Amino acid sequence: MTSHWANVTISLSPMKLVVVGGGPAGLYFGILARKALPNSDITILEKNAPGVTWGWGVVFSDETLENFEEADPESYHQITETFTQWDDIDVHFKGRMIRSGGHRFFGIRRMRLLEILQKRCVQLGVRLQFSREIDRIDKSADLIVAADGINSKIRSQYSEVFRPNILSGKNKYTWLATTKVFESFKFFIRENEHGLFIVHAYPFDKDMSTFIVETDECSWRKAGLENATEQETVSYCETLFQNELEGHPLLSNKSSWISFRRVKNEAWHHQNIVLIGDAAHTAHFSIGSGTKLAMEDSILLAQSLKENNSIPEALHAYYDRRWLDVAKLQRAAEVSQTFFEDIQRWKDFDPEPFAFKLLCRSKRVTHENLRVRDEKYIAQVDRWFADHNGCKDITPAPPPMFTPFSLRELRLMNRIVVSPMCQYSAEDGTPDDWHLVHLGSRAIGGAALVFAECIVRSIFLPGKELWILCTGTRAHTSACN
Repeated sequence: MTSHWANVTISLSPMKLVVVGGGPAGLYFGILARKALPNSDITILEKNAPGVTWGWGVVFSDETLENFEEADPESYHQITETFTQWDDIDVHFKGRMIRSGGHRFFGIRRMRLLEILQKRCVQLGVRLQFSREIDRIDKSADLIVAADGINSKIRSQYSEVFRPNILSGKNKYTWLATTKVFESFKFFIRENEHGLFIVHAYPFDKDMSTFIVETDECSWRKAGLENATEQETVSYCETLFQNELEGHPLLSNKSSWISFRRVKNEAWHHQNIVLIGDAAHTAHFSIGSGTKLAMEDSILLAQSLKENNSIPEALHAYYDRRWLDVAKLQRAAEVSQTFFEDIQRWKDFDPEPFAFKLLCRSKRVTHENLRVRDEKYIAQVDRWFADHNGCKDITPAPPPMFTPFSLRELRLMNRIVVSPMCQYSAEDGTPDDWHLVHLGSRAIGGAALVFAECIVRSIFLPGKELWILCTGTRAHTSACN
């Protein structure tokens, strides 16, 4: 996301803005809207009382914090004075711990983040009204910002316009916390008599860590968690992960077992109503970007209001500038989510390939990305892969692409394959000089396997025509009377 606050002329006249929802998205928009349109009347309505929130820690990346610094340096400095920082991701699997460094993330207590944003709103003259359950929209407002979360009442009220698409995930998860302070992001994968359980854990304060427990529905039911109380859930997870917790308790905060819901909307705005944050879109918690997405929505919406001459123009500009980045991140989140939902497929892997696959699960992180972040870790990955693919005597270990690969009796010297290019034309089914030169050049280029296209040859037999389709590996025949 690119922001550009400087040197933009304020176009819109003072307005009445009503924000429904006092989470990070709504509060941050209130701050930035006040700065963009200083004479406007801005009210944020929150259904909960002050000091009430659900969940525990919030995670940000370097890039996200840079956007915050440019948008509002005052709140940025307060956030960065409070956060916890870590660089490593540790995958605990089959009694081993595989560490990858250089990831650089920051955690902050959700309640602390809300307090910072609330105080900043008050400082700027944004009105905060708590314990306000909104059933009807204030029609007198020039702009209504629906920041009312995944269960957005405003989105539901205008569902025929926004056309939401909500898809529930296959796994169950519960959002807990612990007084055990982890020094890095932790993935704990543990199997018991009921099934496979995954923990996503990370520090967010000097005395607290988030501890999300995820499992498939079959394991969840076998463990008797379908009808478990909140305390029974806590007790089960404390027992299962007692070694990882090292005597520390798990804490709950309305921590029921739920399925993640992916939210998309065909439209993000209607007349003078606009959706931001979880009301507009969600991203699976395994990539930790829900709050990031919400607050970056606020940045671009406030910018669009500042840079355009009317509400309709601003809302169209907001959507046009925002939807693609959201779509990309949602796609990465869906791929990451699928990895954890299908984790049974990988549980027989050795720790090294399992950890590597987990780290690259969203497809945004690759072998080369990891090399830039942690060259030592990738050297270990390459060494393991080479040793298990006939290259024990080669030092340094070759990249995985240049290790041998076996297809039944066929042994390839590397993993580079040239696919068919569909550009040849055989005359009466006979390859010509073009085939020889082109395929020959590919073959001597170092690829271990080169696929040729089909060659079609017609053979006339008495009473019928027989076509032979040759692919280089097998022949298919069909007879026509």
